[in-house]
Amino acid sequence: MKGNWFFPNLWRFLSLLAVQGLVLSGISYNTDGYVSLLLYPLFILLLPILMPIPLVVLAGFLIGLSVDFFTGTLGLHASAGAFSGYARAIILDRFAPQGGYTGKEPIASPAYFGWRWFLSVAGIFFAVHLLWYFSMAYFTPVYFFNKILPQAALSWLSTMPVVTVLMRLFYPKN
Repeated sequence: MKGNWFFPNLWRFLSLLAVQGLVLSGISYNTDGYVSLLLYPLFILLLPILMPIPLVVLAGFLIGLSVDFFTGTLGLHASAGAFSGYARAIILDRFAPQGGYTGKEPIASPAYFGWRWFLSVAGIFFAVHLLWYFSMAYFTPVYFFNKILPQAALSWLSTMPVVTVLMRLFYPKN
């Protein structure tokens, strides 16, 4: 992990937090919470690949807690962020190139792995995040098929195109 990883990630943290808290939380309220556009998990996904898992979980918790302060759902986004920080390691391990990650590819970006790889990883990552988020929102398996799964699917369908556009616009290399 190179020494210049802190400021790009701080900038990503603050900008995604602002967009999520100030703009996208209003969209969720306008749809009665049925469709939630969650972009802050992109911060977790774009953390350095070789960053230790406990730090990724902590960073996921911190951005989730920060979003919780904006939305008034203390603990919901923090839980989803921490879970996604842990799940990210499993997903990245599953999609690791032969021989593993070398450090030449500092983040999980299309700039290093290509669009096909990135969309596969991001699609699974966001699906896991949204399923956990809505599972914690209802906190019972009773609603899995009639609330949790449809809301997660609709939110995933609305989030992934925005993630793709953001990555196209900014195409981060660090």
